[in-house]
Amino acid sequence: MECKVAKTAGFCGGVKKAFLMVQEEFKTKPENGRILIFGSLVHNENVMKIINGMGIVKIDSLNEVGRGDIVIITAHGAGRKVFEEIERRGATSFNATCPKVSMVQDCAKKYYEKGFEIIIFGNREHKEVRGINGWCENKARIIPDFKEVAALINEIRAKKIKKPILLISQTTQNIEKFERIKKMIHAAIKEAGGKIEIIDTICRATFVRQKEAFVIAKEMDAVIVIGGRSSSNTKQLWKIAKDQNPNTIWIEDPSEVKSDENKEFLRRAKSIGIISGASTSPDDINMVRKMIESSD
Repeated sequence: MECKVAKTAGFCGGVKKAFLMVQEEFKTKPENGRILIFGSLVHNENVMKIINGMGIVKIDSLNEVGRGDIVIITAHGAGRKVFEEIERRGATSFNATCPKVSMVQDCAKKYYEKGFEIIIFGNREHKEVRGINGWCENKARIIPDFKEVAALINEIRAKKIKKPILLISQTTQNIEKFERIKKMIHAAIKEAGGKIEIIDTICRATFVRQKEAFVIAKEMDAVIVIGGRSSSNTKQLWKIAKDQNPNTIWIEDPSEVKSDENKEFLRRAKSIGIISGASTSPDDINMVRKMIESSD
């Protein structure tokens, strides 16, 4: 059986940096306090098992933070008030935010302070989006789909939005959808005589992964997407691959390859492509590849 692993499979630069930062910084435990992580470093349970194995405790509320603790901010970032609250509690923050996400946060803050209406294309429940919004006093307008884009455009045409607009995106969103949204909103602003600034904040690595997923899905008999179920960028890759190739499955852990359903799936395919989300470890990818190759 032919097995092709995407060149972009494995950790993206931001995830790799966050993971290595945490591993290097916390080889030794502090004398006082605990090492906590506010949420999941990345949206991948296998990676989080490694983090937890280092003695780092995941928390979901800052109420759990005490004096002397070190609180790791995940790769998805956090809003300004999170940092302020950690300091207020006598703890120290360790910022592992992806540099690309930090750039988007800076954009939101800068333009909000200049009086712009901040529009974010993304999932309003996603941690990255909540963090970006936290740098413009949680007053950004978040548009997750074309239905809400249409509602925004109606308001622009009716001249209900008086401020200039900044349009940015969650870093892991679909690049083609954002291109369409940019054109639609820009045309409406031009028609209404308003002002808009558009900054392409989708991560370059995300774009390359999506492009490669499209190509591999067309080339291969079947596709396996590896990544966390709560991972936004993995979900985008799965949608792209599935649209091009109905013989696409999404697994979170290598052990899922051995399920009865997936064994049959593998048996029928003569060629299989493997793509992964940005927070999937190389070890998981290699394990899946070996399972496929040994199934011949």
